[in-house]
Amino acid sequence: MTTRKRNIWTLFWLVYAGGLVLLAFLVSSSWNDTVDRYERHHQSRAEFFAQSVFSILSTQELVLDVVGRELLRRGEFPQVPYALPLLDSVLASNPSIAGIGLVRPDGQFIALSSNVNLEKLPNLRGSETTAPSFDLTLTEDKLILGRTYYFEPLEKWIIPVRKALRDDSGEVVMVVTAGLEIESDRGIFRKDHHSRDADSLMLFRERDGYLQYLDREGVGPADYAAIRRTEEQAREEVVRLEKQTGRTIEAIKADDEAVVFYSERDSGNYMGAAVYDPRFELWIVSESDMAGILRDFFEELSIYLGLFFVVSALLYFLFNRIDKIEKERLEELFHQSRHDDLTGLLNRAGLIDQIHTRINSHQPFSMALVDIDNFRGINDRFGQDFGDRVLAEWSRCLKKNAGNEAVVASLGGDEFAVVTHLCEPEQVSNYCWRLLTDTSHCIQGGSLELQLGASIGAAIFPENGHSFSSIVRSAHLALHKAKRNRNEVCLFRNDIETGYLRRVHIEQRLRGALEPNLISMAYQTQVDANGQVIGMEALARWYDKELGYVPPNEFVSVAEASGLMVQLGDYVLDHSLADFGLLPRSEEAPLELSVNISVLQIMQPGFAESVLEKLDYHQVAPSELTLEITETLFMSGHTQILPVLNQLRTAGIRMSMDDFGTGYSSLSLLRNLPIDELKIDKSFIDHISADKQSRNMVESIVAIASNHGMELVAEGVEHKSQADALIAMGCRRFQGFYFSRPVPIERVREQVAASVS
Repeated sequence: MTTRKRNIWTLFWLVYAGGLVLLAFLVSSSWNDTVDRYERHHQSRAEFFAQSVFSILSTQELVLDVVGRELLRRGEFPQVPYALPLLDSVLASNPSIAGIGLVRPDGQFIALSSNVNLEKLPNLRGSETTAPSFDLTLTEDKLILGRTYYFEPLEKWIIPVRKALRDDSGEVVMVVTAGLEIESDRGIFRKDHHSRDADSLMLFRERDGYLQYLDREGVGPADYAAIRRTEEQAREEVVRLEKQTGRTIEAIKADDEAVVFYSERDSGNYMGAAVYDPRFELWIVSESDMAGILRDFFEELSIYLGLFFVVSALLYFLFNRIDKIEKERLEELFHQSRHDDLTGLLNRAGLIDQIHTRINSHQPFSMALVDIDNFRGINDRFGQDFGDRVLAEWSRCLKKNAGNEAVVASLGGDEFAVVTHLCEPEQVSNYCWRLLTDTSHCIQGGSLELQLGASIGAAIFPENGHSFSSIVRSAHLALHKAKRNRNEVCLFRNDIETGYLRRVHIEQRLRGALEPNLISMAYQTQVDANGQVIGMEALARWYDKELGYVPPNEFVSVAEASGLMVQLGDYVLDHSLADFGLLPRSEEAPLELSVNISVLQIMQPGFAESVLEKLDYHQVAPSELTLEITETLFMSGHTQILPVLNQLRTAGIRMSMDDFGTGYSSLSLLRNLPIDELKIDKSFIDHISADKQSRNMVESIVAIASNHGMELVAEGVEHKSQADALIAMGCRRFQGFYFSRPVPIERVREQVAASVS
């Protein structure tokens, strides 16, 4: 019992010590918040007051300019000062102005509003208070502010604003001057801007350092109008401001946002914000005495201390309950921060925690990324609400079939992660296939009765990555490869990353290779049984200065995947027709050009018309062109391309089925297609001499071509024995290294000439 009590008190004092630490943190945060609040307060107030001052001065400048132009238009300038009704009307419509008048360039008033005592009028050039700003007005076109002073004819403290009036030659004719009230209960210069006794709001004149305006409790214009910063004080303030902000004074002046500063003066320490108005050359300053800030802080601190001691007194009685509630709350918050709201699975943050735990403990594991195939189609067809139901059901089935020891997480959208202890590639592959199959069956038999497929990319730690980001990247690369075929499982291999990076590099270089004609053309001739050249196939070749030689099958597949296939196909067709058009041809020695065409080209609107236009441009007869298309193209959508092929064939262009025998063509499909020629794939030719099955296959293809009245081309012939065997079977047209390798068009011209001779 004593031990238990001692443990409770030990825990109590530990919590109490924690409370002290928390109190220190709260005190620190409270202080930071107080300072930050004051900084924002002074910045906002300085910026707001600056905008208000700019607005009122700009308005007064416009008023003085309008009044001045009207007076110039009237042209009435008496020698003796008098009250002008026009000025009274201006005064009545502008409550911010205490009085307004018209002054000659020598400083003498000649016209005023009726509220000004004409007997006490001073000469504005006769006082050191007014003369400098008045003289400056005569040299400037903008509104000039004078020093704040007591204007006896009005018996008021005013801020003078003046605007010079010039004739057509630019000479100053008169000066319109007005006084802005600074002690009234209305207007921008009223005395209620400060919210605390320690607050101040000031306008400092940049030109001469005088204090233009000060709003502080117990201080009036009689107290501050003569205050002036010396040049040394101004330099010290500039140095301090540049040091505290890390910016030059020019940059500070050019910024519309107020900068925070701290200063030490004989009267105490201050914190505030300042912003500069370049048009009217004013510093707008809002500041507070640090003693006032400390008082606010200590008021807030006293609340924290009081609460702390009250809680400490009740802590003994409430400790167990509080601890239990806090523990439950923290667990709930932590659970929410680590789980997905829709599926209830771990989210990305929760998965990172799990992965880091395994990595730090050096536990091998595998990560499988599961992505639902064509999930966007579900959202587009049934709506997002139904899509959310699908995700929830898929998550349930995925977690059910992943196993109790697996970690399942939702990475957002339709992508999920499954982490297991499996680390052998074969085990991981079998697991992923089973997971894919079982999950698909589960959701198919569930309440939604959907047939969903998915693709899985998997990676193993540490073979495929040593950190969370690297293992996820490897799994994503594998997933990217799996999604090419859909409903596929792919394990990461180093060649996947290498291949992916190479494909990206090829795509980047290929985009820049088509325009400057960096892809060259080569041609492999086709001969008859007598060795005479009767045709040639156009082949693209690419040698890049960074990649070196890039095989056609590599850059063609990249072009198809990246949307460059149409541009590449047009490039090959244009260049091959241009080369072919320069070859000698005659009825006695006819010659044909074969060009491979992609389904992406055929599906382009106006493809047939484009081909015919190119033939006409290069002066090549349609009967001399053969378009080669793989049989996989016909299988993927022959109903869409059949009208285009018929249009081309009607124009006289021949159609050839390339790589015949490697796909899944049916004889009925072959009968319905506009095919003039079959090309036996090289894979059959390679083994024709030694493999009976290959020989039988070739004989069958020869028979099919003969029965359907089609030409037959054997490609990939590399040995004489192959050629002899093909001739014996009835084949009469050949292409391969035994007869000619792919060569430039100049060599083709030589071969054609030699064949004819």
